[in-house]
Amino acid sequence: MLASVLRPLFRAALLPIGLAALLAGCAGRSRTTSPPSSADADADVEATAADGFSRGADAPAAEPTAAPEEVLAQAEAALASNEAARAVALFGRVLLTDQLSPEQAGPAWIGLAQAHEKLRDCIAASRAYETYLSRFPAGEHAIVARARRGACEAELQQWEDSAATFHAIAQLPDQLPSVQVEALAREGYALFMLDRFEQADARLAEADAIYQRAVEQQTERFGSYYFIGMARFYRAAIIHRRFRDVEIRLPEKAMEAAFKAKLDLLVEAQEAYNHTISAKHMFWVSAAGFQLGHLFSELYDALMYAPVPEWLDAHQREVYFEELKEQLRPVVTKAIWVFEKNLETARRLGYENDFIERTEAKLGHLQAVLLSEEATFGQPHQRLVRAGDEAIDAPRTDGAGAASDRKLFVPRPTAL
Repeated sequence: MLASVLRPLFRAALLPIGLAALLAGCAGRSRTTSPPSSADADADVEATAADGFSRGADAPAAEPTAAPEEVLAQAEAALASNEAARAVALFGRVLLTDQLSPEQAGPAWIGLAQAHEKLRDCIAASRAYETYLSRFPAGEHAIVARARRGACEAELQQWEDSAATFHAIAQLPDQLPSVQVEALAREGYALFMLDRFEQADARLAEADAIYQRAVEQQTERFGSYYFIGMARFYRAAIIHRRFRDVEIRLPEKAMEAAFKAKLDLLVEAQEAYNHTISAKHMFWVSAAGFQLGHLFSELYDALMYAPVPEWLDAHQREVYFEELKEQLRPVVTKAIWVFEKNLETARRLGYENDFIERTEAKLGHLQAVLLSEEATFGQPHQRLVRAGDEAIDAPRTDGAGAASDRKLFVPRPTAL
């Protein structure tokens, strides 16, 4: 019977994970916001720019007879002042004149794309970047334009395109380790979203290896650990997905083998999430902490709702579930402990994001389940995992700041 094999195997799964120490040592310095989906647009770049001109018409614009250089200067000033609609109007207007020199036109297309990003219009931004690349393939902004286009592709959930874009960037020679790490992490993320886990894991592992080598050889001091945390988080998420794929089924020998395989993957995922936490970027610390607690909830549900042998009579079923609950209580306790540590760290640092909100809700649910034990005598507890709880990818939430400020998928830096 499943309950009879739990005791020796739990010793391996419930070893101290050191999360408290890792969380306590977290010194991340960023607040997360993830951009909402981009607005639809079906015009080409020139029409989009013209539309932006009409949308920005309520702001003071250049005189009709102003020289292109003057309009360009006003467009750049509007962009710097976060007047995105006015910047789109002015950049679009001056680019439509076709009177700029190549030295002026290149930065103008980049400015137009950035202004569209501030308006969260990734379709228009992507087209503007593509236009720049078609006209200035070897321009000084080419790598930035490719990376920004790849980020916009991810925003639009064009995962194949985004993976290809960042793969090409990662292969470029003579790039700083931080550039390679970002490109590989973003490529791995796109591959993860395509469920191409082996390829994703290889790219994410390469990103981590480049970072580790840069630290050992002191070739670059990283200004942010965001993409290291991102690479490690999605490596852990791949193991987490494989953990979910293991189903516990009858007969009993198969159940025991599946249970052992699930526990082995739980331990592996646990170590990987701890590795994410060690990157000390607060966004990924909170994400890993939430998923780690969720991992134990999923284990609990998988065992509590595993098939019950048909030969058990009513009394034996009652005994079975009560013994199973007793054996699984440490799993619920561990999940609660992880969620509490995640909240404790976030509150101490004054950090808030969607993962923290989900942690609070999840913690309350688990505590309520424990209190309801007497009402379910001889029956399984209600499930710890609720509808919508299982999303592994980083959540999308509305937040202040334009996509270009956040570099798309990157939290806005702030002191904690």
